Amino acid sequence: MKRELSPWGKQCKIQMVALGKNLYDLSQETSLSRSYISAIINGRMVAPEETVQTISRALMVDVTLAR
Repeated sequence: MKRELSPWGKQCKIQMVALGKNLYDLSQETSLSRSYISAIINGRMVAPEETVQTISRALMVDVTLAR
């Protein structure tokens, strides 16, 4: 069964491409591990609101899409 990305996860991926950022870059900016960021964006893990806000700020993504 294929898992579908949330609107927030989709927008994060779009912004990563648009900004030319990869997980390593995002990891450096947010002080979060690459695997943790990947799991959150891909919906494999539910993160605390503060962590979602940190990723959203780094990618300039509307945090309300995560709700």
